[in-house]
Amino acid sequence: MSYKIPFTYSDEQTLRVELINQEMSTLGLTPEKLTCGYALQSIKETLAFTCTIDPQKIIDALWQELFNEASINDIKKRNDFNKSYSKADRDLCTRICLRLQSPEIRDQNITSASIAASMGKSAATISQLINGKYNAKPSKHLHDIWAILQPAELDQPKQAAKQLAEPEERKQVSIVYGKVPFIPTSTSKLIAMACDQARQRRRFSVFAGQAGLGKTKGISEYCRNNKEAILIAGSEQTSSTQVLDQLILALGLSRCPSAYKNMQKIIMALRDTDRLIILDEADKCKPNALDPLRTISDQAIVGVTLVGNIQLVDKLQTQERYELIASRVCFWPKPIGQVTVEDIQTLFIELTEGTIKLASDDAAWWQWLHKRVEGNARELVENLLPHVLNHAAKKPDVAIDKLLINGIFSSVLNKPAV
Repeated sequence: MSYKIPFTYSDEQTLRVELINQEMSTLGLTPEKLTCGYALQSIKETLAFTCTIDPQKIIDALWQELFNEASINDIKKRNDFNKSYSKADRDLCTRICLRLQSPEIRDQNITSASIAASMGKSAATISQLINGKYNAKPSKHLHDIWAILQPAELDQPKQAAKQLAEPEERKQVSIVYGKVPFIPTSTSKLIAMACDQARQRRRFSVFAGQAGLGKTKGISEYCRNNKEAILIAGSEQTSSTQVLDQLILALGLSRCPSAYKNMQKIIMALRDTDRLIILDEADKCKPNALDPLRTISDQAIVGVTLVGNIQLVDKLQTQERYELIASRVCFWPKPIGQVTVEDIQTLFIELTEGTIKLASDDAAWWQWLHKRVEGNARELVENLLPHVLNHAAKKPDVAIDKLLINGIFSSVLNKPAV
């Protein structure tokens, strides 16, 4: 019995096929869409390095289709890379040079000069970057260039495309502001602890953190599971009068014209109960908003949790008028600046419901993504993930990688590459 032995690819053939596979992945192309007049099986074998005969003609045809007349040897000779370029930087330079030669990019009249104009840099700088001559670390700038050459597809998938889907339809997941399901994070757990401490000890607790960490989401979930909690939504317009009005409404009491009588009604209703008052956005409220809460907590003997931005801590610790509040705080964890790497991973996986194909799923990837969104849950959930899901819906077989994420940030969110 004889077996056909796979053809031994030359180094250049191997490199060309690797670059062809990368470009097909980037563009969401399959062998079925890029046969170039050859049998589909031959195309698949060539791309999988399992061809039993010399695949040079097929490689040339695929290369011509994707990169026109670009020569890999010319690019390699031209790129005598500076020591500041990592292997990933050198590989990206090669892909950029090839993309600039592709029919798709040429049809759009995208050149080194137009890239320079859009990035606010000189044409000479762009030339240095992509030709390996840039003296400083080039990674950020190369990612920005790639985002221009291959921007992410961000439009919602069209209904017509959905109707033409394969019989076994892929699950479509979307993220809409106001309808994002609750996912437990370190923020929500610490908020729950602060609320429980205030309720059990019948004193004040404070939770402060940067914007976008999921504080309000955590509070809402706590109130949903603890009916004894009374939530007051603070704002720039919230004063002592608005605080009393919201408590009167929450307790089902009749409102009096007198603020003093309203406070007495609230105290009587809360006394000897296990209720908890939560003031969200406490840092935004007017200075007198916290005054009635101190009196109510003292006389009704109930807990109060104040939740707000980092500025809340500064107010309570440095402004004299809040001294009486600060002295009553029984639980005051250190302000939170970012959610954890584990939170970012959990939010990504849970909210995309496992529908996203990742190029990498190791610790380094999640640490990079955490840095990319600056440890901010809102940046991930409301800004990045909707675009990732839209892209995945159009190109489900294209793995999500750093290049794509940086492309979204560059072309849509106006933020530099990381």
